[in-house]
Amino acid sequence: MFSKVIAAALLLSSNIALAYPALGDKVTWKGSEDKLDGTSTPVSATKEVTAWDMDAHKWTVKFDMTKGDQTTTEQIVTSCLWNPEEWQLLMAKCAEKGGTMEDVAVTTGTYSACRMTVTADDGRVIKTWMGDVPFGLIKKEVTDVTAGTKTTLAIESITEGPAPTQGQ
Repeated sequence: MFSKVIAAALLLSSNIALAYPALGDKVTWKGSEDKLDGTSTPVSATKEVTAWDMDAHKWTVKFDMTKGDQTTTEQIVTSCLWNPEEWQLLMAKCAEKGGTMEDVAVTTGTYSACRMTVTADDGRVIKTWMGDVPFGLIKKEVTDVTAGTKTTLAIESITEGPAPTQGQ
């Protein structure tokens, strides 16, 4: 369940003040799942743009999710990835959409972000910081009171692909 929630959130988010999306863009998020009993499990996620089909106008993204010693990998084909225009729109309408503009510091630097907080139907509180980076997601916190866990992921590294070619 946890992996699916994080996977869905990372899929729905997709953004560096550079040319993105581009073939070869790769972002790694790292963090942990902390339990009330004091135990902690390392968590990481990586998304990488592995292909662009110019004829179909579709991107292929490899998504790896690791929790502890278990890793899942998916290949996702999509016609839409986070881009600078989407970031500009979100930034302009952050408050209108219930968010707050704030600076968030992660390993790769400090970013201007729109922080959104939602409560899922199952009671989990999900905070996301979206910004001007490939895939959009800078940081995410999921608090699950029922399970007694708080999971945090933040950008650990960003690898930029080459500038997009004409038509991308």
